[in-house]
Order: sequence, then C-alpha cells, then structure tokens
Amino acid sequence: MQRLAFIRLLAQQGMEQSRLPDPLAASCILTFHDAVELFLVLASEHLGITIPDKGQFVARYFETMHPDKAGPAGVDLAGKIGVKRLTVQRNSFKHDAALPAGPTIEQARVDTKQFFEENTPRVFGHPFDGIDMVELIPQEPVREQLRAASAVWAQGDHANGMGLLRLAFEELFEQHINGDDFRGSPLAFGRQVRQDPFLGGKVAKALTLDEKGKYAPVPPRLAESVGRHVQDLTETVAKMQSALRVTSLGIDYHRYHRFEHLTPEVSRLANGRREAYPVGPYAPRDEDFEYCQQFVVSAALRLAEMEAHLARPAWRE
Repeated sequence: MQRLAFIRLLAQQGMEQSRLPDPLAASCILTFHDAVELFLVLASEHLGITIPDKGQFVARYFETMHPDKAGPAGVDLAGKIGVKRLTVQRNSFKHDAALPAGPTIEQARVDTKQFFEENTPRVFGHPFDGIDMVELIPQEPVREQLRAASAVWAQGDHANGMGLLRLAFEELFEQHINGDDFRGSPLAFGRQVRQDPFLGGKVAKALTLDEKGKYAPVPPRLAESVGRHVQDLTETVAKMQSALRVTSLGIDYHRYHRFEHLTPEVSRLANGRREAYPVGPYAPRDEDFEYCQQFVVSAALRLAEMEAHLARPAWRE
C-alpha cells in the first residue's frame, strides 16, 4: 500500500507540473511516465506475473499481463493507446530534446488520469482516488490527523477537513517550536513569536499609563503610532519565522503561500489547544484538498529526512 501511495503522490506531482507555464510544464511528461511505469511494475508483482526483460515497453506489460497470455491471474489493462502515446512523448523529450507543450501536455494529463482511474480498480480492487497517501507519513500524530481530514472531507464537511490539514501541518513543527529543546532545533529561528491582533492597543495603553494606572506624559498619538509599529514588527517576524521553517526544508515558498491561503487560519486558545477557522466565504474544491494533502505529506517526508540528521553528538548524550 505504501508503494501505491507513492505512485499516487507522484501522479499528483505530475498533474501540478502540467499546469505550470511552458516550458516548465514539460517535466510532467517524465513524471507521468515514471508513475505509470511504477504502477505497471507493482501490478505485475501483485498479480505474480513475470515480465520479460526485452521488448517494447507497452507490449511487455499490456500483452504479458493480459488473460490471453497470463491466464486467470492476468488482467485486461485499459489505456494502452494512451500509454503508448505517453511513451513516445517521453522518449522524444528525453532522448531527442523535443519539448512538449500545449495540446501534447493536455493529452498526457488526460491519458495518465484515465490510465490510473480505470486500472487501479482492475488490479487492486479500489479506486485510484481512494489510495491513502497518509501511509507515507512517518509521524503518527500527523498521520492520524490527515486520516481524520480525509474522513470529514468525504462526509461533506469541507471547512473542517481543510482545517484538519492545516492543524496537521502545524503539528509537524510543534516539537521544534515549543519543545523543551527548541533552542537546539534548526527550525526554531528563535523563540516563537505569536501574532496578536490586539497587541498595538495593549502597547499604546501601556505607554500612556504608569504603574499606578495614571496617565503618563506620552502623547496618545505617539503611543498609538508606537503600538502599531510594534504590532507590524511582530506580525512580520512571525511570518518570517514560518517562511524560514518551510524554505529550510527545501519547500518552495510559493507552494507554502498557496497552502496557507487555501486552508483556514489557526488560533491558539488559552488552554494551549489550537483551532482552525475559515474567515469570510469559504468553498474549497476537491483539487484544493488534494493539493493541501499532498503539501502536508511532502512536508512531513522532508521533516523526517531532516530529523534523521539531528542525532546529538556523542559528548552531549
């Protein structure tokens, strides 16, 4: 199941690449073909069918796994023409430097989507969009939150589903930000600075009152100006900390920016709990949920890679 989840993740990455402007979208051809090839390899292993080493790529899999040749264990795979077309596009791009564009990329996206949607149930017995990419996440609390997000999204509670994705992302960094050893974390970037929409007013009030609650000789306008300035600085530093954390993991900031705008905001309550809540009209689509889910999975995998390099030196054990 984990390898199948990775194939779905790879296919979704190809879909994202295909929507980029030319010539950046061209890389989707390689990603689509890799995802299809991995699926065919996994399918042959799952069915217990040995694929010959020699021969044309499409024929080796589609014909060898067909019931006419493989018997009862075989499967009649759909999308042979589409995969053949994708293979030609991939070889032309990779070996002849023929950049695909426009209609070619659109056709590849359609062919790949149809291939997975039709063949996943035939081989593995469940729909392609039912493959849970959560299996790839090594952090158990985050994995459980993503499962919960998928469940409530499927029930039609889209705001809560997106909120759980945002909370899962926040959970990834919790130990590095608020843990006992946050100073030793490469993701801390100093003590966590939290935004407070009322900070400016609090600062202004503190400047205009002395310790006895009487008005101090500070002009109100100056106090308000200083308060606004402190609040602006606080909000800027908080956003910079968040940006530094994701970019230090190798995540493109524009991807994080999109994730942040697609998901509800998060507030920390007095008891330490966090809640996500949408602001204003909010109607996320299926593709928005899939993008955000993929983003959290990618961030979790990158964080796990980073944590593998954080072993304490022997003299600090």
